[in-house]
Amino acid sequence: MSEVRVRITDELGGSETITKNVSTSPVKTISEKQIAVDSGQQAVSLKASKNLAIATMLAKQSFNYATSNIGKWTGNSHNQAIVNNTTDMISLGILAVVNPGVAIATAAFRIGTTAIDSAWERKQNQQAEERALARAGFTSRGEAIGYRRNK
Repeated sequence: MSEVRVRITDELGGSETITKNVSTSPVKTISEKQIAVDSGQQAVSLKASKNLAIATMLAKQSFNYATSNIGKWTGNSHNQAIVNNTTDMISLGILAVVNPGVAIATAAFRIGTTAIDSAWERKQNQQAEERALARAGFTSRGEAIGYRRNK
């Protein structure tokens, strides 16, 4: 057992000495063999974690490739839309478990961008329809419909 003394002096000139008995423990020694074993285990652990990261990356890429080409392989864009919506809902569900606030913000962003894209596509389709009607000699869709009905 040893004794530790600490002297504390404050700004006003007063001082105090604190004495505390401290028990000492024997120093533990580590052999070189233990150090070699520990470093070898760390190297194996590092290699395993790298292999796991590579396997995870390959699995993600394979899954993304498969899910993004279902419509091309089946020739059915409706199936592709179903797969895309399903993966979006699953990812939002997982995100909601992890962080609900971010999930709500992400869902709002997706809804907003989908609405903007739909409005843009609708506008482009209307313009294409107007051009097609003009090429056919009609000034409006109503005129073309009336023309077909009265013919």
